[in-house]
This record gives sequence, C-alpha cells and structure tokens, in this order.
Amino acid sequence: MRCLGALALLLLAAIQVGPRAAEERDGGFSWAVAVWPSGREFKLEVADDPASRWRGYRKRARVPADEGMLFVFPTEEPRAFEMKDCLVALDMIFLDAKLRVVEIAHDQKPCRAGDPCPAVAPMRSARYVLEVAGGIAREEGLEPGDVVTILSEPPLP
Repeated sequence: MRCLGALALLLLAAIQVGPRAAEERDGGFSWAVAVWPSGREFKLEVADDPASRWRGYRKRARVPADEGMLFVFPTEEPRAFEMKDCLVALDMIFLDAKLRVVEIAHDQKPCRAGDPCPAVAPMRSARYVLEVAGGIAREEGLEPGDVVTILSEPPLP
C-alpha cells in the first residue's frame, strides 16, 4: 500500500514538473522513490549523468532523513566513491543491476581539508549506489542480499 502511495506521489510530481528539461528541475537532478525492505520510503535525487554523479552530495550542509541520492551507471562494475567536499556523514549502499544490496559502507565521515581522502571501493560490482544520511542503513537493518524497490518514471535502466 505504501508503494502505491509513493508511486502516486511520484506521478503527481512528474505531472507538475511537465516537459521541462532535467537541468531546470531542482538543480539538474531527476527524482525517484526508494522503498526498503523495512517499508521505509526515501525521496531520491537521481544522478544519472557524469555531471550530476560528480556533483552528488558535495557541499550539502545536510541530508534529510527521508531523502537520498541514487547514482545510476550504465554498467555493473566495481565502483569507488570518496567523501571529498562532503559536509555530512553518509551511508553508501552499493546495489547490483537487480537492486540487490551487495555492500554497505556505513556512516562514512567527510574528509578533513588537507587530509588524504581514501576511496570507498567494495570488492563486488555495482550498477547503482544509494546514499542516505549516515546511520540510517544500520537503523533500518538493511543488509547485503536485501532488495531495494525503486519507483521512477521513466523506469531505471
């Protein structure tokens, strides 16, 4: 039932946005909804091109507890992320092409200016990376093997 509510909300947002280009909407990001196995829903900014993936959560002062960012890549392969220029802690959830959690980097802290900024690079390949505020994945009991539902229009590739 919650999935239907989220889908209705997403479709309503798409109707209100109309035919404007993605660059005109909310700083260039498109939107989707994630539903976790616990039933918790997150409104997602979708970073699906090189510019939006590079920008990500850089320089954001906060990430609301009910929001996240979904990084979409054209292929499933090893991914590396870093916390350079991030201002808040994040959970990085690496998902395969079937949206199955392959690894979680919990509560990653921002890099301090002048310090090295190591990459977070899981051993398993990922097609998508979902970022939420630090600590939420553990709080919700999300684990490798869980499947995340993504509601988007158009559907994810």
